[in-house]
Amino acid sequence: MKKCSYCGKEAKLTKEHIWPKCIIRRTPELGMKYLDSQKKVFSGELVISDVCSDCNNIKLSPLDSYICQLYDRYFKLFKEKKEIFEFEYNYELLIRSLLKITYNSSRTIIRSNNFFQKYNDFILNGGSSREDIIIKLDIVTPSFINGNKVYPKSARCGTLDIGITSENFIIRTVAINSYYFSILFSKEEQIPDTFLPELNNILQRIPGSIINPYDSITTIKHFSNENTISIHEGLINKISEAKKNI
Repeated sequence: MKKCSYCGKEAKLTKEHIWPKCIIRRTPELGMKYLDSQKKVFSGELVISDVCSDCNNIKLSPLDSYICQLYDRYFKLFKEKKEIFEFEYNYELLIRSLLKITYNSSRTIIRSNNFFQKYNDFILNGGSSREDIIIKLDIVTPSFINGNKVYPKSARCGTLDIGITSENFIIRTVAINSYYFSILFSKEEQIPDTFLPELNNILQRIPGSIINPYDSITTIKHFSNENTISIHEGLINKISEAKKNI
């Protein structure tokens, strides 16, 4: 009997999709997957087999349902322009859903001493708001290639390069189509005053609007200049290189 990666109990482990199954079903056109840790492309579903059935079916399932509700309301509709709009959410469910995807994805690279493991109890059970996490939302718009409009179709999770190295913060991105969520994690449970200059510098470099953790609606009014081509260029190059090695 092995230990569940979420609750830590010894149990028979089940397969957990890195991306919620309901998102996979809603995006059948995204058949090609790229796993950066292995520099490989493949067509199968990304799964990890280290979650007990109780966590998978009872604790984590509602988070999958919530992110898919957001998909049906927001993510399936591509944003054509960088224009102000209101994003409505349940902050606790949103942050727990994004953390779940982030933690699942990170375990394809790091199983032991995983930084995101400390959020397990919060992912499973929720609770008080996290003072060590900040979420920003940016919008990526379509671009044109040879006169044809190309939409930013994707379901991606990974690191975010902002041009500087941070000793006190970690940044991850969870992206679904036009919606790019950047998640800033402090390495301390409470962000000390000594971190504030670095924090402000990082926040200025991360595009988008901060999602208000104390409200249920945030007006998204700050945007990057990213479009389908610019945001996917690095990924396309990585996939091209990976294909050469097949």
